Order: sequence, then structure tokens, then C-alpha cells
Amino acid sequence: MAERRTRIFIGMPCYGDVAPEVLEDYGRFMFHLGRRLPQYDFFSGIRTKAEQFRARNQIVEAAQQEDCDYLLMLDDDMIVNTEVTSGPTAAYGFLEQLIAHDKDIIGALYYLKGGSCAPVLMAKSSERGYRFLRDDEITYGLQRVDVAGGGCLLVKMRVFDRLTPPFFAPEFEFGTDVQLCRQAAEKGFEVWADTSIELGHLKPTRAIVTRRNRHQVQLEDQAPSEIKRSFVSASIYEDLIRDASTWTGYRDLDEMTVYAQAFHDHWDTHKADGGTDADWYRLFPRERVARQVWFNTTAAHKRQMTEFILNAVNHATPLSILDFGCGIGIPAYTFAEKGHDVTAMDIAGTGTFEFLRWRVAQRGLSMTFAESPGGVPHLGGHRYDVIVAMDCLEHLPEWRRTLTELVAHLKPGGALFCNNAVLDDPHHAEHYDLRPKAFLVAAAEENLIASNQILYMKRADLPELAHA
Repeated sequence: MAERRTRIFIGMPCYGDVAPEVLEDYGRFMFHLGRRLPQYDFFSGIRTKAEQFRARNQIVEAAQQEDCDYLLMLDDDMIVNTEVTSGPTAAYGFLEQLIAHDKDIIGALYYLKGGSCAPVLMAKSSERGYRFLRDDEITYGLQRVDVAGGGCLLVKMRVFDRLTPPFFAPEFEFGTDVQLCRQAAEKGFEVWADTSIELGHLKPTRAIVTRRNRHQVQLEDQAPSEIKRSFVSASIYEDLIRDASTWTGYRDLDEMTVYAQAFHDHWDTHKADGGTDADWYRLFPRERVARQVWFNTTAAHKRQMTEFILNAVNHATPLSILDFGCGIGIPAYTFAEKGHDVTAMDIAGTGTFEFLRWRVAQRGLSMTFAESPGGVPHLGGHRYDVIVAMDCLEHLPEWRRTLTELVAHLKPGGALFCNNAVLDDPHHAEHYDLRPKAFLVAAAEENLIASNQILYMKRADLPELAHA
């Protein structure tokens, strides 16, 4: 009798419409397996996934029926050969590489195909919360993780022998990849990833998201639904316009647009009369609210950046968040709605700040309001997981000291959202001379790691310094 060969089941949850790029790629992958790995017996199964958890359960059952030793989950939008070459390529050898590690559960590196385009690898952030790994946590080798993405996941079948079926449930709280890795960890199994292996993630537009282009995709993408538990919708802006209309007395966005342009001609007169910057921002309270509502709702690039910020933050567990120079405070307000510990900081007595106070009170939300006289903030002993500083540093003559102060109050590994690497408008009357290059140099000096053009992570491997 012939010796039994190791059996590997390749399962693909499938919606039904698979892109030609995936079909060609997987066809070449199967040819590679047949030619290069004769020591294994391969089985394959495609299951429709109108409900993904059902498809994954059916795939596991099929692998068990074939008495397989391994299950390789491959989603219907993954690309193995990201270079899209026509000849032989080492990329198709990823399965041998995963098997060689001899791990119970092991995945590879790929990125979300929209929203934050984060690596689909997770670490525990609390007892029931998870966050995506940061770029500086990717080793590009074999590494332990708490969750590996289900788009490319190799699992020894003995893992399922220890778990209680059904293995996957509706995704009310966790995705199917989190469900599996969480259950396995509770049974003592370890989850690993070989991040030297990268697969591409195919967007509906047929673009392949990889490490090389994902930062560009982040700001261009208009599909925030790719982020699990995404919440950005038109209602955020509709509610804002409705509330601003009530507070200002302007009928609608069209009337706000008219008044949004009404006060800038007074800047030169104000400065000539010896007025301070802080006093200037206290003038024209209704018109300033109108201007910020108009800008935040009609400028496509501004909406993109706001939606990226709201999607990039992990909402599975409450975080300490500072919205510095918050103005009407779209991030602050929305994060408070999500249950985060939010501090909103701006110049005392400005119309935009008072509007945000009013909105928060109207909805009964919890938020701390920190008044500033203008200039370098005084943050005391507070430390934050996230600081939002959008469209504000360029309004401060001492922007460099302000950046130092903000970073000093950002926790190691924390996130700073700031758009001064892409904002270059020195001729704006209210702006001081803060050019993108100067900001990027300053960010590097503050040990911030740029994830993209508006997201910076504070290095977590530096010694903590006492701060008065």
C-alpha cells in the first residue's frame, strides 16, 4: 500500500463574481502546486459566501471529510503574484514557506484594500479589543501575532479538533479571522505570520493594493466600508449642517456658503489696529461656524482626510483622544459618540468652540473642553493615545514648540493626525510660514514615523522622559 501523503485542502469563500486577475493567478498557483509539490495531495473547495461565516464553516467541514492535514484559506480577492508576471515566479512558493515553519496557525502579510489600508494582522488592545499592527511592528519575517487575516491563512486541521463547532458565527462583534484566532488562543494554540510573504488585495477597481501603493490608496479611496465596523456616512455631515443651521440661524448650507466668505477682508484692519490673533478668531462667530461647515462638507480632499481619521482609529476599546485646535470639532464629536475619552481644545470664546459645546450638550455626550489662550498649549500631565491637529499648526507663529508639546503628551505608539505635510498655503492671511518640508523635518526630529501624509506614529522603543 502506498504511503499516505500529507493532505492539503485549499478553500475559497467566494461571492460568485471573481475577477479575471484572480482566476489567472490561482490557476497558475494550482499548476505550480501540481508540478512542484508532488509529495502532497491537494483538494480544493469553493463555497459561496452570501454569509461569510457559513462559507468558512462549510470549507472546514469539507476539509474534515477529506481527512486533510492542513487547510489553506484563500479569499477570492487575493493576488499571489503581485508583479503580475507571465513567467515562473517564486511568489507561488509561499505555501511551502508557510508549511516549513510548522506552526498550527500561520498567515501572510496583506493590507486592507480601502480606508486605512492597514496590515491585516492584529494585536490585542484589551480583553476584548484588537487593533491592526502598525508599520513599525512588521518585522518582514516570522512573528507572533494575535490575529492573522483570513484572506490567506494556513491552519493545521488538528486545531479544529480542539474547537467546538460551528467554528465561525455571524460577524456581529468580530470578523471570522478574529473569531478563529481568539478561540484557538483560548485552547493554547499560537498564531503566527510570515510577513516576508506579501499578497496583494484586489480592489473592485481592479487595482492591486500592496505595500508599495497603499499610502496613495489611503487618501484616494472612497470606500470606507472596507474597514470593519466602519461608521462614516453622509449622516455625519447632514447632522452637522442641521445643527449649524439651528445654532447660526442660517437657513441651509447655501446661505452658510454666502456668509462663509464674509469676514476675511477685515484681517488687515484688525492687525493694523493692534488686534491679537486670538481676538481675531473670536470675531464673527456665526460666520466662522458657517465657513468651517462649508469647507468640511464641500471640499472633497477635506472630507477624505476626515473620513480617513475616523476610520483609522480603533473603536473596539475606548481611547484617550485630544482634538487640538478643534474648531467645530467633527472628529471630537464623532469620537465622543463612539464612547472615546475625548478632550477638545481651542481658543476660549470662539464661535466654533461654543458651537461644539452646544452640540455636545444637546446630545448629552461626554467631552472635556480645554480652553486655550492661543499659542503653545499647556496640557499638564495628560497623555493621549491619539492627537488630532488638523488645519491648526499653520495658524501659530510658534508651531514648532507646539508640535514638541503635542508629541510630549502622546503615548509611545500613539497616533498624531496632522496635514501640514500636504498643506502649503503661505499666502493665506491667517497662515504663518510653515512649509511641508519644514514640518516633515520637525516630525522626524520628534521621532514620529510617517505612515502616510497625515498619520504619524510616535516611536514606542524610546525611553520615557519626565515631562513637567
